[in-house]
Amino acid sequence: MSHATPPDTRLPARLLLLFWLGDAVLTLAQVYVFSALHGETPSPAQLLYWVVPGYLVWALSLPAIVALARRHRFENGGWRRALPVHLGASLAVAAANTGVLALFAAAQSPGESFGAVLLKLAEMRMNWSVFTYWFFLAFYLAVEHAQTAGARALQAADATLRASQLEAELAHARLAALERQLHPHFLFNALNSISGLVPDEPRAAQKMIGALAELLRATLAGAEHDTPLRRELELLDRYLAIERARFGDRLRVEVRAAPEALEARIPTLLLQPLVENAVLHGIQPALEGGTVRVTAEREGEWLRLEVSDDGVGLAPGFAERAAGRVGLVNTRERLRKRFGAAHAFAIGAGAPRGTRVSIRLPWNGLGAGEGALAPG
Repeated sequence: MSHATPPDTRLPARLLLLFWLGDAVLTLAQVYVFSALHGETPSPAQLLYWVVPGYLVWALSLPAIVALARRHRFENGGWRRALPVHLGASLAVAAANTGVLALFAAAQSPGESFGAVLLKLAEMRMNWSVFTYWFFLAFYLAVEHAQTAGARALQAADATLRASQLEAELAHARLAALERQLHPHFLFNALNSISGLVPDEPRAAQKMIGALAELLRATLAGAEHDTPLRRELELLDRYLAIERARFGDRLRVEVRAAPEALEARIPTLLLQPLVENAVLHGIQPALEGGTVRVTAEREGEWLRLEVSDDGVGLAPGFAERAAGRVGLVNTRERLRKRFGAAHAFAIGAGAPRGTRVSIRLPWNGLGAGEGALAPG
């Protein structure tokens, strides 16, 4: 016997109605056949008179039957206690059903004693009433099992959905935090460049402040995570205007973007930290300056982006985290969270010198887990 109370498994009204309508049809057929075998042909009114009282007994008994079904259960070894309980209950309900029918039948047969009518009805209805009890019990338990299994499946699906939503929200929050880091990082470096020009070249510093204001307006105006490459290059040009004011002829920039690549969407401010890294760590330390090259082209289902310079190059044993290069670390992490395995990010030596950063992204912009293939 199990005392555990199952979830709400009340039978839907339509199932309850369907069960008892089916049972009523079978009962009417049984009564009609039994009467015909004894040479009688009952009218529809007589059939209802003999059957309806019994269903009043069933209606009054149903709450007790359901309570017994919920309390005395067959699973987990409980059948040893449940079987005799339900056997006794089925006999009691069948006896009550037969007794009530006998009272109504005796009223219609004054020449027969109540005992004779009761025995006749017991022969005809007792077995059927016991069968009806057990059939209804099996029906109830089947529906209960189906409802419980369905509720558990819904709970499991809901828990899985909530976990997926929480995971997505967490990834989105981390990505947003990484993107927010770009603004102060870039701003502090730009202000540092301006402060270096103020004492000796105030006019150049003034131009840089104007360019910085324009860039910040353009950058902060858009809150989208993705932007067309064309727009990204416009923002990059505003940033380079600041750096050109600082470095003069020592900084040269070449941008080569295939026309079809200009409309490809990429994460906002993806190129700026890479170009900034090339200027600060590649061109600035070189006495003669150098060139920063930005290229973009389509390769089948992939968009290839490359930022390279011909500056001093990577130091032996270079490690971007150890070197504190926030732009590289941030960019790598943004791409990992945004695209998962469906992207490539590589840092290496340029030819014949300098540094090269290569990125491959899905041309259709699919992120991790959305069907894109990792680049080979």
